[in-house]
Amino acid sequence: MLDTRRHLKKFFDEFYKNSLQNSFITFFLSLVIALAIAYIPTYTLSDAGVTTLFILLFAAGLWISEAIPAFAVSLLVISLEIVLLGFSDFDFASGSKEWEYYLSPWSSPLIFLFLAGFIMASAASKTKLDLWLAKRVLFFVGGRPKNIVTGLIAITFVLSMFISNTATAAMMMTVLTPLLLHIKPSNPFSKAMLLSVVVGANLGGMATIIGTPPNAIAVGLLGMNAPSFIGWMGYALIPAIIVVVILRFVILRLYPSNEPFINLTSIKDVNHFDDSTKEFTKVPAIPSWKKNITILIFMITVLMWLTGPLHNIPTTVISFIPIIGFTLFGILDADDMCNIRWDVIILIVGGLSLGLAVSKTGLDIWFATLVNVQNMELFLLILVFTFVVVIISNFMSNTAAANIMLPIVLAVAATLSETGSIYAVIAVALSASFAMSLPVSTPPNAIIFSSKKVTTKDFLIIGLISAFVGPLVVTAWFYLLSFF
Repeated sequence: MLDTRRHLKKFFDEFYKNSLQNSFITFFLSLVIALAIAYIPTYTLSDAGVTTLFILLFAAGLWISEAIPAFAVSLLVISLEIVLLGFSDFDFASGSKEWEYYLSPWSSPLIFLFLAGFIMASAASKTKLDLWLAKRVLFFVGGRPKNIVTGLIAITFVLSMFISNTATAAMMMTVLTPLLLHIKPSNPFSKAMLLSVVVGANLGGMATIIGTPPNAIAVGLLGMNAPSFIGWMGYALIPAIIVVVILRFVILRLYPSNEPFINLTSIKDVNHFDDSTKEFTKVPAIPSWKKNITILIFMITVLMWLTGPLHNIPTTVISFIPIIGFTLFGILDADDMCNIRWDVIILIVGGLSLGLAVSKTGLDIWFATLVNVQNMELFLLILVFTFVVVIISNFMSNTAAANIMLPIVLAVAATLSETGSIYAVIAVALSASFAMSLPVSTPPNAIIFSSKKVTTKDFLIIGLISAFVGPLVVTAWFYLLSFF
């Protein structure tokens, strides 16, 4: 036993040491490559533009290689901008306030909107409102396999509009775990249910500004030209639903059930399956008034977001309703606030700050000159960029991909028209959500893959269809919108 412990300790020590070494090597290589590309050639750029190019390339290398966590890259980006761009000739005693410009995204109204989304998700999870809603929908649709897939996709899609896709997928796994144990191993329908969650979780976030970080980054970059909360839904909801319907049909064709009905009664009063004990734990009792208050605050917040054009109250101001309401009634406390995904917020802030630097230093205009768009149709340009972002997002965080791609897309499309740049930025942001070809492409994929009931091949089939059909649908939708 002692020898076994020694071997395990040696293994983990070597693994940690090698991982640390690899991180240092990757970090150093990213730095060297970025320096070489930015400073060795001669560009028609200002010194600040070259410096920004270096920061962009360095950040891209770190985001792609994951040498350090993604949120840490954002903090590094802001630090480099302050040091290299915020002070002329590194004169830190000059009293210049230029550096504060790169910190302005921290106070962006968009950040409070996204914070409200996280708080609403936390309240829904703590009161088990999300679990209650999921189970009610499943029991409502009945035991027919086609209806179950429809119900799973629908509830996951709707929840993912307002709750992070990671939290939604984890919650749906909680609902499905006891049910999967009652399905015969020979029945491929278990894969259909799990992949339904993947599709709903990944694509539901497209529909709202707070649904997924790339949406927020797009809105932040568009600034005054950004659509409202309901305006975004007008751009995003229809193409998201179209792709979901297509993938639902594909899932049912690839993984048909060999049982006419599935027993749904096994998911009653269960909210967690412990892998270590192989036992279920009951849903803890939640006071009904807390659930009712949570539902009421949800309804008020979402309704006011959707009716913004009628009352003209800023979306950010409405975001304070859940922030204040859930803490006022004791539904959320200080510990819950600490558990909010601040790393995602930092990642968004870093992307917005990088976009400010790209615009301020003229790097965006330079990027635009690299692509000859004078004779290119706007929607062909959009189609190319949407496919590019899907490919990139399959191998890295879609938020990181959006941070890299969207400032470039905005710069290139802006040379065609203002409306064209809006369409292009939103289309590319939406297309980042179509990346689901690998188990590591998105957190929901990884969560579902952990069930060990789906394989990499299963993700690849659904992901390739999504990656091909998604950009086509989005581009076609914006083409139709251009006539109105």
